[in-house]
Amino acid sequence: MLAAVALAVTLPPTGWFAVGGIVGGQFTVMFLGGLIGLVIMRFAAGWFVNLPKKYPALETAAFLIVGWVGVKLLVHTLAHEKVGIIDHHFPEIFSWKLVFWGVLILISFGGYMYSKRKGPQEALEN
Repeated sequence: MLAAVALAVTLPPTGWFAVGGIVGGQFTVMFLGGLIGLVIMRFAAGWFVNLPKKYPALETAAFLIVGWVGVKLLVHTLAHEKVGIIDHHFPEIFSWKLVFWGVLILISFGGYMYSKRKGPQEALEN
């Protein structure tokens, strides 16, 4: 969905129709992106639900990743020009991006490394 929105905002106006202030081409791309995302998630959901059962540490890593992305959103909010608590350009500087992506990769790699695949008997017990 995010990719569809990113693509839609770059499209030139088509002049087809308008929906809620959005031109027709942009609306169509966002609608199809959402629809495709729903279909993909429907089939991928089962796989994602079973993954933490086999690799329990991945659940903790997923929570940490969500929390870390929340920190990034907080930084962007605090740097917004109307909020102005931190410098407006801080989220775009190289060192912040390096720290953010470095920690994200460390969490992901750590979750992968510390996840122990449960055997068939352990998976059945849970």
